Amino acid sequence: MRRFVLILFFLLLMVPFGGHAQQYSTKNKKAIKLYEQASASFRLRDYETGMNLLLQAVQKDPAFVEAHMSLAHNFQLFGYLPKALEHYEAAVKADPKSPKVVGAYYTLATEYLKQGRYREAKEYALRFLSFHPEPNNFTNDIERVVASAEFALEAMQQPLPFEPKPLPGKVNREDYLQYFPVLTADEEMLIFTARRKEQGRDEDIFVSYRQEDGSWGEPQPLSPVINTAASEGTCAISADGTVLVFTSCQSRRGYGSCDLFVSYRYGNEWSTPVNLGANVNSSSWESQPTLSPDGRVLFFVSDRPGGMGERDIYMTMRDEDGRWLPAVNVGAPINTYADEVSPFLYANGKRLFFASNGHVGMGDFDLYYSDWHRGRWSEPVNLGYPLNDHQSQVSLFVTADGKKGYYAQEQWEGRRQLSAILMYFDMPPQLIPAEQTAYVKGVVRDARTGKPLKAEIELFNVNEDSLIAQVWSDTLTGEYLIVLNQGADYALEVNKAGYLMKSLSFRLKETNDTLRPVILDIELEPITAGSKFVLSNIFFDYGKYTLREESKAELRKVVEFMQQNPAVTAEIAGHTDDIGDEKANMELSLQRAKAVYDYLIAAGIEPRRLSYKGYGETQPAVPNTSDANRAQNRRIEFRIISVEKTGE
Repeated sequence: MRRFVLILFFLLLMVPFGGHAQQYSTKNKKAIKLYEQASASFRLRDYETGMNLLLQAVQKDPAFVEAHMSLAHNFQLFGYLPKALEHYEAAVKADPKSPKVVGAYYTLATEYLKQGRYREAKEYALRFLSFHPEPNNFTNDIERVVASAEFALEAMQQPLPFEPKPLPGKVNREDYLQYFPVLTADEEMLIFTARRKEQGRDEDIFVSYRQEDGSWGEPQPLSPVINTAASEGTCAISADGTVLVFTSCQSRRGYGSCDLFVSYRYGNEWSTPVNLGANVNSSSWESQPTLSPDGRVLFFVSDRPGGMGERDIYMTMRDEDGRWLPAVNVGAPINTYADEVSPFLYANGKRLFFASNGHVGMGDFDLYYSDWHRGRWSEPVNLGYPLNDHQSQVSLFVTADGKKGYYAQEQWEGRRQLSAILMYFDMPPQLIPAEQTAYVKGVVRDARTGKPLKAEIELFNVNEDSLIAQVWSDTLTGEYLIVLNQGADYALEVNKAGYLMKSLSFRLKETNDTLRPVILDIELEPITAGSKFVLSNIFFDYGKYTLREESKAELRKVVEFMQQNPAVTAEIAGHTDDIGDEKANMELSLQRAKAVYDYLIAAGIEPRRLSYKGYGETQPAVPNTSDANRAQNRRIEFRIISVEKTGE
């Protein structure tokens, strides 16, 4: 809104009122008198009389520049854009080289770009620049018009495949406007914002579930603890569907007009929403959140002071204690002097889609993406035509596999919204991220009782020794979901106090791997004497016993396991396959077990709680009949010797 007011103020500066006859573009005294009477009426806020007098003035002299400019400005101010453009056109036709029509060139250029009249937009933009105005946001707008018109004309010659369809099922309802769709990684849950057409601006959050035939079921309000009588909407959901960040306006105590709140799902119930706090929200407007797959990183939009434009994209992270750190502006090259809105973080956590009217594009707001690479965001890429056209495109959600996009198709009549329905389409191959994702999901249970467990599940990139994702299985159901990215080796560590840790590995280092969802139920064994688990992510070079760097993430989790369970004493057991000399294998297994032992002792575990032993090839887990089996037999096991009773 501030930007719109500034533009109108700029145009008003181009409209002279009053003065002497020789200052006007006309010598028609009757036309001048009518114009000056109109000026007096405007000063008295009698706009209807003023407009009628101006119309009479241009009838007396159709080349009266000042009268056309004043008419155009007022028609634009009151929302009659076609009439405004008509009079701007008349003004520049009457005197194309007059400085008085600079504002007309500005509006004609920017509005014709929005209408897809690219050649006219470029022509008027170049005429504006021919006056050599001082560089400012208005010249930035015009330079964008020139570049955008050229881009659009070229993009339309090479259209991308784009065949959007309404979502199948009952999700779209004629009496509702529905928009801003988001999905879980398994595409089983769809959450979106909607409002009744006759209810003004009061929004609610709805949920729909995938049916067996692939369609979407009847939408239902998400939760009575989230929706209120005021407005809740534009939400983000974690990949597993357990963390929801949403916008709430006026209905809850907050810091500004609209704030961001978070709620957590336990089974089928949502927790009471909590304001994300002063590190995220401000006295201004915050909305349009998007979450990383594990819910630890949040991007959102704010119009707070100190940004680069009217609305900017900001980012914050949740620390180990669950607190959100102070939000920071993501800066250039994403944010511009204009508006950036509707961020969406793709499931790989490295591609940010967003809408902007400050980058080169097809019209008003276009969709773009930027990739995180080597600690910075890449120059934004326009998604191209016809995903973008001269109309505004302001939201996009891309499924975790990168193959489908979801958005809202809106229809307007002037400023009145007629419809908004949820659509989906096959992503053009050119836009599917090279680093794709899949997911692992299942249920965590007690191995003996079958009872669902809440457990911590962490995903580590073993090549970079970095934590990629951290989620918890559901307290009531034990369900979990975690996203895997192509292009790395991963360690999946599952931990719960009182249970043996579970160590799994996923090898996705080759980017040509075919990624498919993995359904994996995890059974955790209670800690008892004699129980054991394999450390699946401990690595040695062939025939060597020096720990490789990729082992560090798993070793740290073993340290945590011992710290969480101080009553445990354990043996670290080394095993080999049957290749090579039996005596050499025994020694190799002993030295590998000792390497793990030494690391844990150095990390502070008391020596009395640990021992180590090499078993060589004497205790194969599976027969040594294939390379795959031999790989399983080359292992480090962690065996519980005793669980000391604590004093009560």
